[in-house]
Amino acid sequence: MTSTDTDPRALSIDEQLSWLMEGTYFADEGGLAEATTTGAGLRSQMAAELKAKLEHSAALKAKGDPSWPLRVYLGVDPTTTSLHIGHMVPVVRMRKFQALGHTAVFLIGDYTAMVGDPSGQSGEREQLTHERVLELARFYTAQAFRLLDADKTEVRYNGEWLAGLGFKELAELAARFSVNRIVAREDFRKRMEAGKSVSLHETFYALMQGYDAFALNCDVQVGGYDQYLNLLAGRDLQAYFQQKLAGGAHPLYAQHPATGSAVKGPHVMLTYPLLMGTDGRKMSKSWGNTIDVLDEPGDVYGKVMRVSDEMIAHYIDVAVEARAAEKDEWKRRAAVEPMAAKKWIAHRITALYCGEEEAERAAEHFRRTVQDKQFSDEDIEERSVPEAYRAGGRRLTDLIVELELAASKSEAGRLIEQGGVKLNGAVVKDKFAMYTHAPGTLLQVGKRKVVRLT
Repeated sequence: MTSTDTDPRALSIDEQLSWLMEGTYFADEGGLAEATTTGAGLRSQMAAELKAKLEHSAALKAKGDPSWPLRVYLGVDPTTTSLHIGHMVPVVRMRKFQALGHTAVFLIGDYTAMVGDPSGQSGEREQLTHERVLELARFYTAQAFRLLDADKTEVRYNGEWLAGLGFKELAELAARFSVNRIVAREDFRKRMEAGKSVSLHETFYALMQGYDAFALNCDVQVGGYDQYLNLLAGRDLQAYFQQKLAGGAHPLYAQHPATGSAVKGPHVMLTYPLLMGTDGRKMSKSWGNTIDVLDEPGDVYGKVMRVSDEMIAHYIDVAVEARAAEKDEWKRRAAVEPMAAKKWIAHRITALYCGEEEAERAAEHFRRTVQDKQFSDEDIEERSVPEAYRAGGRRLTDLIVELELAASKSEAGRLIEQGGVKLNGAVVKDKFAMYTHAPGTLLQVGKRKVVRLT
């Protein structure tokens, strides 16, 4: 469940702090121009603040105060049906807090998703309807619960509070942010310099996410380091409302007592590196380089094995849950045993998302089909060819995508160019090749996917 050998609750405050800070990566370390600190750097600042919160929590617990658990939250905007393991990096870290007895809050951004996070975007995101966002949201919690304890996780939707804000409240919130600060964002600045527009609704995003932190009355927020400005907005609004409502109860306490009655000050920002895709670029479905939470165990294992030797240390640091000493040992071994290191990474990641038993089976399947190049009948699934392809006149790349053997036509084309597609054992060399239907044909796509066409 966790990456320590002992019960995390038996750790001292300093040991808890060291464990919780493992794997963090902050905006000033990532070179974000907007990052500002108190002078010592974000790492030192956040570590000091987190230690103070852990000590206060421990003191409350010792007195039997039921409000002792810290409230730790991660916000996600539903924009697709499947999360990839890059999205899950903060979830892996958040469950450490759960192991210590703290409250994990999984926030569905049903209202922020309609605006779209501008962080790192070169253009305006497609606006989704609220109905579409809620439809996508139902997939997210089930995937998060592969790692989080569902019975100990608070699931919230930011529409609970954002939907009720009127112009009066919005004007009050907007007054806390200068236009200079908003347009100075690197993503907005680059777009404007390139002559691209920035829509007014996009500038609301940080304000909305900042209000989430206040509404949830959270102690810690986790996320990617590129989310720095959005997390900072939360700290700013928490400080503002703590001063404004000094001595008063949190306005959402009556509706949701778990929020806590006392208005808390700025949360601790714990941020993490972005996990790169299997090809070394940013993990993105459009590039076909993702490892998805809903992938079959064999696919998770096999995709990790495609990672280049140069990416081994990165995957150990960011994607693997293990003791720090064990990670360091495997990074040393990777220099002389890269294949063994990748197998260890693949096993750990597959076990994390699919379970230990499935990881063992995936490892054996990889050894047999990829290393020994032996496919048994159990490895070959029968797939029915759609009627539209039986008469001919359709490209093989179209069929590959239709059968979900590749994410896109471009990916299918790349696999053909790389010699990764075979029909009855013969390599297909033309990415524009047409498909001729013949029942019983064996179609192999990549090293691990073999189907019998019927």
